[in-house]
Amino acid sequence: MDARGLSRYRLWKDTGFNRETAYRLYDDPDYIPSKTIMEKLWEIYRWQPAQYIICIPEEMLVKAG
Repeated sequence: MDARGLSRYRLWKDTGFNRETAYRLYDDPDYIPSKTIMEKLWEIYRWQPAQYIICIPEEMLVKAG
């Protein structure tokens, strides 16, 4: 969303999601949205799920510590 210049606030206002849902979608990389949310993202932005849901194998993640 950052790459598209979309803020959390703008996502919230554009979609009509409740604030917590919009901000979680923006901030939480582990959050998988419901079908209803994915449909709304398609309706508003024309985003396919593969554009915002990705799978990174655990062995490729950088371990903290």
